[in-house]
Amino acid sequence: MHMSFHLGENEIILFDTWNVVDRQGIGWSVIGIILLTSIYEGLKSYDDHLCIHSARFLKSKGKRSRTALLFSKLHLLQTIIHVIRLIIGYFLMLIFMTYNVWLCVAVGIGAALGYWLFAWDRFNGDSNDCCF
Repeated sequence: MHMSFHLGENEIILFDTWNVVDRQGIGWSVIGIILLTSIYEGLKSYDDHLCIHSARFLKSKGKRSRTALLFSKLHLLQTIIHVIRLIIGYFLMLIFMTYNVWLCVAVGIGAALGYWLFAWDRFNGDSNDCCF
């Protein structure tokens, strides 16, 4: 296991079954990691959207009990998205910690692509302090 950045083609990524041994395998892995990171950014933007939506909902409905909010469908959806984002985030961290330059660059490109695709409306003046 390398503990410094390298350009190797022989990697085990996350699981023993994701074993890359050649350039083609690294190439497909880079594409998959870009997609995974973009999905992470998309979920992050969707979570921000839900946060704004829930803040508007609370303002329009007035005060509701903590129990009603805790067990609402919206909060359940936010919780599920949070757990998925947490797991994907740890996967991406572990991928980066392979110190393979190609995989690290893939995480960076995926983050940029995902932000570009999904966060384009983030600063349209329609934000809420609960999310940022």
